[in-house]
Amino acid sequence: MKAPVYEGPRKVVVKEMPDAKIEKPTDVLVKITTTNICGSDLHMYEGRTNMETGRILGHENLGVVAEVGKGVERIAGRGPYSGGQAEYLRVPFGDFNCLVLPPDAEEKENDYVMLSDIFPTGYHAAVLAGVEPGDSVVIYGAGPVGLMAALSASINGASRVMVVDTHADRLALAERLGAIPIDDSDGSSADQVMELTGGEGADRGCECVGYHCSCKGHEVPNATMNNLIKAVRPTGGIGVVGVFVAEDPKAEDTLAKKGQLALNFGQLWMKGQHIASGQANVKAYNRKLCDLIAAGKAKPSEIISHQLPLEKAAEGYAHFDARDEGWTKVVLKA
Repeated sequence: MKAPVYEGPRKVVVKEMPDAKIEKPTDVLVKITTTNICGSDLHMYEGRTNMETGRILGHENLGVVAEVGKGVERIAGRGPYSGGQAEYLRVPFGDFNCLVLPPDAEEKENDYVMLSDIFPTGYHAAVLAGVEPGDSVVIYGAGPVGLMAALSASINGASRVMVVDTHADRLALAERLGAIPIDDSDGSSADQVMELTGGEGADRGCECVGYHCSCKGHEVPNATMNNLIKAVRPTGGIGVVGVFVAEDPKAEDTLAKKGQLALNFGQLWMKGQHIASGQANVKAYNRKLCDLIAAGKAKPSEIISHQLPLEKAAEGYAHFDARDEGWTKVVLKA
């Protein structure tokens, strides 16, 4: 089968790999039809993790069941398993890990594939922040997850959603989704949030950038967190789904090399804010979010900028990694 394979920092090669196959009775074999490039894939693509060469990338996957193991009864991540940017994917414990889609799956395929990660992750950010009806919400990061957090905040009844970034094309997309765009090119985002909220600060904040936060070409991994502490009101909540790691030896910042941040904890404590963080439990959300898509209440595919054949995965990675203008979310078709 053809698959984009990691061959070292910023090097992805589409090559023939051994076909995925049923190995255990609880496995499901899926013929991939759509798979996405995720922002967290870039951490591996850039060589910032211990990703081994020769591995298949990808965890945002959608497809058709091709075969099931004898122990699978209900269905007709990294670890030791290959990724899903390939023609076929072996899914362990298929009865649990596969989500059966509604009859309109083919028509809304680009919407439903977002259930594999970024829509639930954006929703998780809103949940961690404690977004409630009527809240004002500020989201740092207008990448795919940040845009899904904006959509999720609106779904949960936010009265005002503000999205902060430095890329004009992504801010324009946030505005098309109904959010208030805030350009942080001059570092004034927190002040702009305070002005928009009458000096009170946002009720809730979401961090959707992570340790790769870049300011004018230099990584500043603590920038978003300290801005959120400043921009969110006293007793407000902050949800963190941007990826932060236990160690990052290739970081520019000395603290970041050890997985540490210079956090304005004094202001956080004085304001009585709370922070919740962590990876999204996708399975906890994707069935409900699936129902929203089926009912026409959510259309996460609006953020897709490019749709490429699997053979052009390397091109998609290069543009997405460079944050080239207009390259917001890349979908690969197998």
